[in-house]
Amino acid sequence: MTDHVPETAFADPATVRAWRKERRRSFVKLILWMFCLLGYAAVLSTVEDRVGKPLAFIFSVPIVLVIAVGIGFVSVRWEHLGKMRAVLKAYPWQHCPPLGVNSLADIEYFRLPDPDEPRKNIQVAFRRYGTGRSWQRAVEEARSEGFTFAGDPRYACVVALPGLRRLLAVRPQHLHLGRDGARPRTVSETAWRRAQEAGITAPPSLEEQRRKQLYLLWKALRSRPSSR
Repeated sequence: MTDHVPETAFADPATVRAWRKERRRSFVKLILWMFCLLGYAAVLSTVEDRVGKPLAFIFSVPIVLVIAVGIGFVSVRWEHLGKMRAVLKAYPWQHCPPLGVNSLADIEYFRLPDPDEPRKNIQVAFRRYGTGRSWQRAVEEARSEGFTFAGDPRYACVVALPGLRRLLAVRPQHLHLGRDGARPRTVSETAWRRAQEAGITAPPSLEEQRRKQLYLLWKALRSRPSSR
């Protein structure tokens, strides 16, 4: 990050570079997963000739399912990056000291200060953006080394590892949404207007529900006993 403190996170050129790097990384992953799908489709006829259509179908189900989950996670990450950009354009970076690796609930959960009541903490959770260890390592590093964040933890935040090496999204908890789009009594007028500007005051979207389904599907696949 630069030495000066910009009004918003995205006003910092280093933040823009970090966000664009994340977008390129997601695009490359999406292309690779698509090539995997096309590659398997290309060799499927050969597999059918050798083992027959019934066995080829049985083998194809888990392979196609894994590829579909991979494409789904990358697509969700791409959507997250678009929403993260809106948050970074509305909020400045703030520093959070190390939290420690252990957590009473899960490593993905932690607490951030309430913008209207700094002495009050709000529980939030990192968004999962992949199926491997990369996501977990990034979360462990953020908790153990400290991080910067931008946003309102009552709705959504962006977390950056030291040096802006990775950008992580924080899931909104939807505990501070007003009825019929009205401002909740616990949220100040200034905080509410800024959250609206960032587009993070909406109720849970279909994208969030899809992300949860993908995660549950991936957990089910991993929990299946391996065949001997």
